[in-house]
Amino acid sequence: MKFINRNRSGLRRREIVKAFVVTPLAIALTLTLAKPSVSAESLQERLYHARDAVLPALVHIQPVISDYRTGKKRKQSIVGSGVIIHADGYVVTNYHVAGKAQNILCTLYDKEQVDAVLIGGDPSTDLAVIKLDLSEYKGVLPVAVFGDSDSLQVGQQVIAMGSPLALARSITFGVISTLDRYFTDDARLPSGERTGQYNLWLQTDAAINPGNSGGPLVNLDGLVVGVNSRASTFANNIGFSIPSNIVRAISDELIAHGKVSRSWIGVHFQPLQNLENWFGSKDESGVLIASVDSKAPAQLSHLRAGDIIKSINGVEVSARFNEELPDVYRTIAEYPIGSELLLDVQRSGETFTAMVRTRELGVLQGEDLECPEWGFTVKEITRQMALDYQLASEAGVYVTGVKRSGPANEGGLRGGDVITRIDDIDIADLAQFSLLYQERIKSKQELTMLTFRRGGALRFAVVKPEKESAKEEGADSTKADTQ
Repeated sequence: MKFINRNRSGLRRREIVKAFVVTPLAIALTLTLAKPSVSAESLQERLYHARDAVLPALVHIQPVISDYRTGKKRKQSIVGSGVIIHADGYVVTNYHVAGKAQNILCTLYDKEQVDAVLIGGDPSTDLAVIKLDLSEYKGVLPVAVFGDSDSLQVGQQVIAMGSPLALARSITFGVISTLDRYFTDDARLPSGERTGQYNLWLQTDAAINPGNSGGPLVNLDGLVVGVNSRASTFANNIGFSIPSNIVRAISDELIAHGKVSRSWIGVHFQPLQNLENWFGSKDESGVLIASVDSKAPAQLSHLRAGDIIKSINGVEVSARFNEELPDVYRTIAEYPIGSELLLDVQRSGETFTAMVRTRELGVLQGEDLECPEWGFTVKEITRQMALDYQLASEAGVYVTGVKRSGPANEGGLRGGDVITRIDDIDIADLAQFSLLYQERIKSKQELTMLTFRRGGALRFAVVKPEKESAKEEGADSTKADTQ
C-alpha cells in the first residue's frame, strides 16, 4: 500500500489486502443483482447526471515542487487533480499534490489554463486548498457541491474523477467497498509528514491511479462525497478517498486561516481489544495509551504507557478497534489550544483523575535548504520531527540527502545525521546554520569542520567547497503524482 505521491517506504500494515480481478461480466451481474429495480437505461442516465454535475468543476493540476532527497534541489513538475468548491476559485486537492508547490498551473474544463496559489495545506489529512487566478479568466466557473459522506453505504455506486497517469478529465465507475478503512498512524507522506491520524478512508473499487490524487469521488446524485488520495499497487481497483465531511471541515479552516490548528497532549493510542484484563480494565470501554512523548503535556501530568483513558471532560471515549482511534485523536485535537482536559484514567484497576493542558500540535516538518558547495541538503528540526525521529533535541539541522560524488559524502556524512556544530559554533536552528554556511562560502574558506550526531554518537567530517565546474545541476522532470 502506498500513496499516489511517492510514499518513502509504503504503509506498514498488519492486515494483508488480497488482490482480486473483476470481469466486465461480473460487474454487470453485480449491478443487476444489487438493485434489480433500476434499469440499465435509468442507471446510465444517473451516471450522465453525476458526470455533468461535477466533471466541469474538475481541475487538472500541474504543480512544480522541489525534491531535496538526493542531496541537491531538484525541481519536479507533477500531475494531480482537484475540484472547484467555491465561486471565488478555491480548489481542494491533496497535500501531497500541492502542499509543497512553488508554482501551480491549472487547466479548467474549457481548456483554459490559469495559475493558482497555495492557500494552505494540512498534511495530517493530506488535504490542501489552492486558489485560481481568475483576473483574466472570461469563462463561467462551475462549482461542485459536497454531499454527506456519513450517509454513504457499502455497495453504493460512485464515480472517481481525475487525471490518471496524466490523462486529463477521466472518470471510472465502481462501488463503495467499505466506509471505515484505517491505516496505521505511522503512515507518512512523501515529504515526511505523518498522516491519517485524524480520519478514516472510504475504500472503493472505482479505479484510482497515479494522477487521480485530489480528484473528487462522486455519488450518482452528482455530489462530492470524497477526495481521492491513495491507491494500491498490489491489487486491482482498490483505492481510497478522504470522506467529504472531513474535506469540507478542513477546507473551510484552510480558507479561513491558511492552516489547521490542533490541540496536542503527546500520547499515542492503540486498540484495547483483548488487552482489558491484562491492564486491569473492568469493562470494554476506554482507550489504551501505548506511549507518551518525552516532555509532552501528558508526561508532565504523569500519564504513562498502559494507562486507560475512560473519559475526557466527562465524555466517555473508547477504542477497542483500530477504526475507532481517529475519533479519539480528533476529540482531543478539536479542543481550543491551551484547554484544560480532565481525564478519568484507569491504572492497574484503580481510577484517578488527571488534568492535562493541551499545546498546539505545530508544524510537522521544517523548511529545507540546499548546500550545493558542500553537496548535501538539510531540514529544520521541528518538535514533531524530534519526537518522530527520537532526536535528543530540536537543536541543529537534519540531513535529508547527500550527493554521491560531493564533499560531504567523501567526509562520511549521511542522510539522517544531525549537524550540531560548524567549526566551533553550536547550531541552534536552520537560520543560524544557513548564516554560517553562507559566511564560509562567501569568504572562500578552504576547510570546514562539521560535528554531527548519528544515533547516540558524535562524529566529525571535514568538507571542502566543491568547485563550480564540478557541481551537477538538479534535473527537472515531469510525471503523474505517483502513489
